[in-house]
Amino acid sequence: MNAMTIVWIVVAVAVLVVLVALIAGAVSRGSRRRAERDRQQAYEHEQQARASATQAEKQQATADEVDARARKAQAIADEKAAEARRLNAGATERHEAAEQARTEAAEHHDQAQNLWPDNTEQPVASDWDDGSHPQDPRHPKHSRRSRH
Repeated sequence: MNAMTIVWIVVAVAVLVVLVALIAGAVSRGSRRRAERDRQQAYEHEQQARASATQAEKQQATADEVDARARKAQAIADEKAAEARRLNAGATERHEAAEQARTEAAEHHDQAQNLWPDNTEQPVASDWDDGSHPQDPRHPKHSRRSRH
């Protein structure tokens, strides 16, 4: 091997070392850029996660508030429904009492018709309203003053 061959081998090895160093440096820079890009993306995703979590908390608070209002409205509706049932029961009871009073009034009227003396003309109900009918016990002819 002569000296020129050794020089060429040394030059080739040096070029090879330089190429390997350049490739290693490029790979290293690429991995550093990729790592930086990944860090930046991770930071952006973390920011988005925080914003989404904040938005989720606001939405949950709003949902809880609406749910509370709905429960309150339902409670009021239930209370009003109970009051309506109670009032309806009272109205039904009063209707029944009114019907019973009408039935009693009709029975008393029938008894009065059956007991009316001499089958004379029976008074019309409006004649009895003010005590002016002669058969009405409130009529002046039935008072104690007029008898004495």
